[in-house]
Amino acid sequence: MPAIHILFGTVLLFWGRRLYWLFVAIAGFLVGAQLSAAMLSEQTEIIRVLAAVATGILGALLAMLAQRVGFALAGLYAGGYLALSLAAATGSLDNPLLWFGIGGLIGAILAAALMDWAVIILSSLVGAGAIITALGLSPTVSAAAFIALAAIGIWLQGKRLRPPSNAPTSPS
Repeated sequence: MPAIHILFGTVLLFWGRRLYWLFVAIAGFLVGAQLSAAMLSEQTEIIRVLAAVATGILGALLAMLAQRVGFALAGLYAGGYLALSLAAATGSLDNPLLWFGIGGLIGAILAAALMDWAVIILSSLVGAGAIITALGLSPTVSAAAFIALAAIGIWLQGKRLRPPSNAPTSPS
C-alpha cells in the first residue's frame, strides 16, 4: 500500500482544502487502515482494507451532511491519524484508541475553530505523514522530510486563500 499512501498524501498535501470531501475520505481511510492494522491484525488483509474504506466512506458521507460537523470530523480523523502515527513511530501503540481519542479531540477542536486554516494545516500534515510513512526513511530524514513537505503544502494551499495582489479592490 505504499503507492496508495504516496498518491493520497500528495493529493492531501497540495489540494486538501480545495478537495475538502476527498480530504475527509482519505483521512478516514488512513485512520481506518492504521486502526484496523492495530485492532484487526488477526483478520485477513481484505477485511482490514474494507474496514479502512468503510471508515473513509462514512466520514465523507457525514461530512456532506453538515459542513461544520464535517470540518470537525476531518479534524478528528487527521488528529487521530497523526497521534496514531506518532505512537507507532515511538513504539507506544499499546492503546491505539486512547491515542486516536486524544489526537482526534485536539484535531476536531482545532478544525471547528479555525476552519480553512485548520483544513490546510491538517491536510498538509496528513499528506506529508502519509508520504513519509510510505517511504520508510530513517527517523532523522523522515522528520526533516515531513517538516519540509508539510511546510510546502501549507504554503501552497495558504497562497490560494489570499486574493492575488494585483486584484482590483472594491470601492468603499
